[in-house]
Amino acid sequence: MNNMFKRFTSGFVTNLKTIIQALVFSIIIWVFISIQIFPDISMHIKDIPVNCEPTALMSDENLQIVSLDTDAVTVQIEGKRYSMSNLTADDFTASCDLSEIYNSGEYTVPINVTLTDTNADCRIATNNLTAVVRVVKIVTREVNVIPNTNSLKIADEMQIEGDVTVSPETVEITGEETLVNSVDHIQAVASYDDGALDHSVAISAVPMFFNKNGIKLVSPKITCSASDFIVNVPVYKVKTLPVQVKFTGSKTSTGFSVKDLEYKMSIDEITIASPDSSIDNLDAIDIGEISLSSVTLKDIQGGISMPVDLPEGYKNISGNKTITVTFPGADGFGQLGFMVPSDNFTIINKPSNFDVKVLTNELTVNVVGYSNYIQEMTSSDIYATINLLGVELAQGTKTVTVTFRLSGASSQAWVAGEEYKVELLITDAEEDIEEQESV
Repeated sequence: MNNMFKRFTSGFVTNLKTIIQALVFSIIIWVFISIQIFPDISMHIKDIPVNCEPTALMSDENLQIVSLDTDAVTVQIEGKRYSMSNLTADDFTASCDLSEIYNSGEYTVPINVTLTDTNADCRIATNNLTAVVRVVKIVTREVNVIPNTNSLKIADEMQIEGDVTVSPETVEITGEETLVNSVDHIQAVASYDDGALDHSVAISAVPMFFNKNGIKLVSPKITCSASDFIVNVPVYKVKTLPVQVKFTGSKTSTGFSVKDLEYKMSIDEITIASPDSSIDNLDAIDIGEISLSSVTLKDIQGGISMPVDLPEGYKNISGNKTITVTFPGADGFGQLGFMVPSDNFTIINKPSNFDVKVLTNELTVNVVGYSNYIQEMTSSDIYATINLLGVELAQGTKTVTVTFRLSGASSQAWVAGEEYKVELLITDAEEDIEEQESV
């Protein structure tokens, strides 16, 4: 047995070259026979990426692909073994045919697979490949932005007064047509982390999208033309104060005591707001002054309208732009005209270097007061004062204003009218003339 194994081994080694040559020739013959007997084969190519690009029409119509259910495909190819053995997915392209898509929607479209290696002797046997593609129309629309201050806390004695505004007031939103059209407005939601508001402030806000039913749209895939929103919150301190008016003209200057004039105001108090605590220093609001000499019988009977003017920055919460001062005893008042002669005119503060003569012989003045009182008056009860203090004088004539008062310790009337004027003749004083002649 051992002798047989040794002879076999010795013969195998001796004929090794011949055996190898025979094996190579056998393989060549097998390949040749295989090609001749089985000239074509079939195989599968996997993971060919699917390309899906919008057509020119889709781009013009703002149609955008939002989903594709197929990322890659597998195809069966048939052909010569020698030609197909080295083919991979990189030698093929797969693309969706979107030529029939004209509007938004969901479509089942053909997938066309082609072989990029033109030298390969094979064909693609797989047919009817499809993909489901979802297409939407992208639109842009302008919507309003509304400030939302629901989460803000306002300090005691303070309140929001006036319009809360937001910047910007409108924005453009872009996205899927259905989604964009569902947006009715944007709310700019303001939040303040430093406690209760005690002053006006501009707050950064977060945009939130709402439909026409007031329902918030959660994380919609919408782009907005603005990213920063500012909500301006006007916070004021509010206080209700009594209103008052002042009458000017003392008893000395008019003959009538304004304290004796009974009057009422159409409103007794107004509510105002200030942007700071300066309002705490106010106990009342003075709406103005009324010069008694300007009050006519028409004013007594019809009332005097006074504008409500507040300091800059203050707001009139009550909304009353005017307050009317009325006189309850108006029926007991009257008005008469009197001719006041120049003998009743008194000149005061005359410069020593001038002589002044009144050229106006008389003035007609209107006297307003209680009817039973003015009916017993005469012109001799009315005096005029010409005050030259601060008046620049020169030789010639000059027109100046005069003021009137009524005689008596307790006059119940006054002269109405502030623009009574007289004409004066101004000459050098006689002493100055004599001195010049003597020189």
